[in-house]
Amino acid sequence: MPLDWDKVVMRYAEQPYLTTKEGKVQRVAEVTETALIIDLPGGRQYVRRKNLEYAVALIESGRKIRTVSDYRQMVEDDRPTYAWAILRDFGYIVEWCLE
Repeated sequence: MPLDWDKVVMRYAEQPYLTTKEGKVQRVAEVTETALIIDLPGGRQYVRRKNLEYAVALIESGRKIRTVSDYRQMVEDDRPTYAWAILRDFGYIVEWCLE
């Protein structure tokens, strides 16, 4: 099932936090049409929608994205820690694997 962006918007509007693989909790400040914006101590960072959608397409085609490194290598080095957490929040990544 493709990534439903409306569900992404609703999820982070209702519960604006994500937890990274390392257990760090970060606040999602906003979800736009093109990205999730995450508040970090050093400023805001963006996770692009097109990269998340590409990752979902890879997963649906049978590719395995189990780790942050997998995301970085197969998709893009576009905030892979946060992208991994978002994909896990939506059930595309179900295993906690060591890198």
